[in-house]
Amino acid sequence: MCPLSLNLDRRGRSSLLRRGLLAISAPTADTWQSLYDLYWVLAVAAGTITIGALVLFVTKYRARPGSSPVQHDEDRKIPVRTVLVIVIVMASVLAGAGYASFHAIGVYNNPPNGWNDPNALHVNVTGQRFSWSFNCTSGCGVAAVLTVPRNKIVILNITSIDVFHSFGIPDLRVKADAIPGKYNLIWFQVSTAGTYRILCYELCGAGHAFMIAKLVVT
Repeated sequence: MCPLSLNLDRRGRSSLLRRGLLAISAPTADTWQSLYDLYWVLAVAAGTITIGALVLFVTKYRARPGSSPVQHDEDRKIPVRTVLVIVIVMASVLAGAGYASFHAIGVYNNPPNGWNDPNALHVNVTGQRFSWSFNCTSGCGVAAVLTVPRNKIVILNITSIDVFHSFGIPDLRVKADAIPGKYNLIWFQVSTAGTYRILCYELCGAGHAFMIAKLVVT
């Protein structure tokens, strides 16, 4: 994708994202969108087959005026070929979905050069009611604003100093819990300059809705 400048509305959502188009070039976002598209296709296919079968059976086998009751042989067995086809199709679908899911997990759990990548930008993220603070050796963060360069691998070390929070950047499809006394790692890499919302995804008190920060990609 070519770099795009995102126009944000009052709630920080890009107009392209509101229309359902992922306009951000980021490995995590691309992986999430691919997995979402796969499950969407599978859901549509399953729904179409199910509804189609119901309509077919209702119209084809419905009782008609003057028709006699159908007698079923209790000993009638389902053809082995039919069973095999059903099993093979279901196994193939589950295998494909499982492979895609584990691939996505691998992308999220494994930065390109590992968690200790010396060339990555390592940022300590601390949540507290009701704000996010950022700290790194290059001075990338100020109150409620994290500034990172484009195409740079960014590794976030997330914790909390009071209650449970959940750090998330919705446009990049990354999220991790912020837990007192515990550190969780997530990473991202963005090639699209712009400003992105950082939210808290776990109810943490009366000011939860206002626990918002900004990611600025330059």
